[in-house]
Amino acid sequence: MPGLTNEATGATIAAVEDVFNIVNADLVLRETGEVLTADGTEQNTYVSSTPLGVHKPHVVFIDLDNMDQGDTTVIRTYYRLAGGGGWLLEDYQSYTGADGGLANGIKVIAVDLYPNRFGIRITLEQTAGTNRDYLWKYFGEQ
Repeated sequence: MPGLTNEATGATIAAVEDVFNIVNADLVLRETGEVLTADGTEQNTYVSSTPLGVHKPHVVFIDLDNMDQGDTTVIRTYYRLAGGGGWLLEDYQSYTGADGGLANGIKVIAVDLYPNRFGIRITLEQTAGTNRDYLWKYFGEQ
């Protein structure tokens, strides 16, 4: 840092790290989730429109165990990049068939989430087959 001695720079860095550690120490793992019954439209599973304060989203788990042959389900992840901005598509994954076509007995997908202070939205849309129930769970720190 220009104009600061090595000692002052070290003290400033240490103070910033102390504040960072205090903020992160106060974060508590939170969860939410429920069963979503598909209806053929794009439906919200988890939405955080305007996170308050420090927010560390981790993951949304979605159980595809109820899917059968002929079913297709699409999972989309959106982020906002500015306060009050629109939802921007970040990821799109399609799953087809029994258990979503997952191999080796896997029945649950994990949607990894990235830090974002303006909002995160995960949607589910069953585009083919009989509408199914999907259990989902969100985990993050607040």
